[in-house]
Amino acid sequence: MTHRLKIGIVLVILAAVLAAVLTACGGGETPAPTVAPPTATSVPLTATPAPENVQSTSAAADVRTFVLDAAQSEARFFINEVLLGFPTEVKGATNQITGTITIDLNTPANTQVSPIQINARELKTDRNLRDRAIRRFILQSADDRYQFITFTPTTISGLPAAVQPGDSFNFEIMGDLQIRDQVAPVSFAVTLTADSATQISGLAQATVQRSTFDLQIPSAPGVADVSEDVRLELAFVALAK
Repeated sequence: MTHRLKIGIVLVILAAVLAAVLTACGGGETPAPTVAPPTATSVPLTATPAPENVQSTSAAADVRTFVLDAAQSEARFFINEVLLGFPTEVKGATNQITGTITIDLNTPANTQVSPIQINARELKTDRNLRDRAIRRFILQSADDRYQFITFTPTTISGLPAAVQPGDSFNFEIMGDLQIRDQVAPVSFAVTLTADSATQISGLAQATVQRSTFDLQIPSAPGVADVSEDVRLELAFVALAK
């Protein structure tokens, strides 16, 4: 057998083997489209979080911050006096309130409340003369230095172990109340309802003494026997942001 014939036989065998391989791989059909490499937004398999990371992400999603809604909230005070010989309960109120409440639904004990600020200049009662006395003499909120009353929480106690939409519960919140340049610790009893996943509402109440904050009542015709106790309330609705 000549050298040239041997080469020819080898080429025929190689061609047959190649044809068989192409047939087995579908080489007789239209080639499949080439798959483009992943873009920058593709997530590689190695980026899939481990189970513990999934739990951490889920837990983080259950921490929600609610912002006090001024349109549905009211800060108010109540004080008793004798006006023109008749016992009277005076109410002063404003909706000019700011603050947030951050609730950890998995661990409510981690709940945090920001400082609550009230625009004392906007407090209104049922008498203009009294309102002017409050702004000029009692709270002195006409002075820019004393325009705001601020409650800064320090501790929260009595929170439940878990919170679900629809739950109502009570707790205590202790903090520092600043009126003008006077600061004193005050404890508020709070009733809170988790109305939904995006709204909470409640009422915070405390009683303080005028003397604690040096709240002097100016002499006024027809006004007598103003009580030492002042009841404070914050009726609030807060919306998830």
